[in-house]
Amino acid sequence: MFELSNMTWPEAEERFGKTNLAIVPIGATEQHGLHLGVGADWIQAWNIARMVGERTGALVLPVMPYGVSGHHKEFPGTITLTPETLQEVVYEIIESLDRYGIDRVVFMNGHGGNLGAITGAIKEARENMGTLCAVVQWWDILSSRSIYGHPAEEHAGYAETALMLASRPEAVRMDRAVLTPTRQVDDEIQLVRSGLGRFKDGLVRIPLSTVDVSETGSMTEAHPEDVPGTSDYSKITPEFAETLLEDVVAWMSDFVKGFESLSVPLNKPRGE
Repeated sequence: MFELSNMTWPEAEERFGKTNLAIVPIGATEQHGLHLGVGADWIQAWNIARMVGERTGALVLPVMPYGVSGHHKEFPGTITLTPETLQEVVYEIIESLDRYGIDRVVFMNGHGGNLGAITGAIKEARENMGTLCAVVQWWDILSSRSIYGHPAEEHAGYAETALMLASRPEAVRMDRAVLTPTRQVDDEIQLVRSGLGRFKDGLVRIPLSTVDVSETGSMTEAHPEDVPGTSDYSKITPEFAETLLEDVVAWMSDFVKGFESLSVPLNKPRGE
């Protein structure tokens, strides 16, 4: 038994007495273009965490289905939290786990917009409780891999579509799938993606809403000249999807096993 949701409190008490690590899946409820359900981020995070729990026996908490999605709010179905709210929630989850002796927490984060809030919370928890936390994101796991010429991090792109196809195929509309390169509005200041621009030989941070740079919400997260290939999703088959999901789960399972025994002592600065 690895899902906290399925345990009675006496069973949970016994389980906490046998482990020092928990996995917390966090996602978002937001638009994913014309072809993926708005639950894509939390569905993927939960499915990956669940499969890792099955494989390793690690304790898996219920999924957090809402995240920081204000940049998608113009698209119907998006439910968003402020960064401050999410950071407080994450901190209090860690605080609760600390009471049961959990000093290693792996966050399976399915939405990049959550990263700042999660990072802030785990830094605070490290300072106040000594808890050691890690943030795993499936696109980071696949960062060295090209998905038919496209980077894994694309919002509603090839990789995300594949993971959804393997996790919840009924939430995928492959006949509507299309990648939309970042809209350009200026000849000199080029928009690389919703939060990043290119001017001359340098980069500049320009936080924008998704609707500012994409009509469909499905984005290559890149300047049109940087987008390789076409937006043909025909290669994203169920077989390819299952293989990609297995690669992510295998990587994370190995990481969880190593992280459980990782020791990083809270050392004082020299001179104290």
